[in-house]
Amino acid sequence: MTTPEEHETRIHRLYDGVWNGNEPEIADELVHPEYVIHDRELAEELRGPELYKALADSTREIFPDMEFAIEDSFAAGDEVAVRWTMVGTQEGAMVGVEPTGKRVTLRAIEINRFEGGLLAETWTQSDMLSLLEQLDAV
Repeated sequence: MTTPEEHETRIHRLYDGVWNGNEPEIADELVHPEYVIHDRELAEELRGPELYKALADSTREIFPDMEFAIEDSFAAGDEVAVRWTMVGTQEGAMVGVEPTGKRVTLRAIEINRFEGGLLAETWTQSDMLSLLEQLDAV
C-alpha cells in the first residue's frame, strides 16, 4: 500500500520529469492507465500516461522554455494538493491569442488522486485571468 508521503514524492517526480522535461517517460511508470484530468478538452480523446505527456507537450508548444516549480504540496489519504508556478515565454498560439514573445507567470492549485499508487485523476484551477492580462489579451 502506498503512503500519502509516497504519493507526494511521485507528484514531485512527475513535475520534474514530465512538466520540466527532464524524464517524460516517468509518466509511464507513475500514471494510471485510465488517468483523466477534469478541466481539459484533450482528456476527451486520450487517457493514461499518453494524456499526461500530451498535456505537457501541448503546453510546451505554447511555452517552449516553461519551468514548473511546486511551491507547496501536502498529502492526505490518496490525494495530493499542489500549488505550482509556471514561468515561460509565449511562443505559440493559445485560446485565440497569437504568440506575443512575452515572459509570463501562471499560478495554479490542483488536487491529484492516486489509485493503487498511480496518479488517476487531476483537478486544476489556474489563474488564467492573470495570464491573459500578462499577454494583453483582456
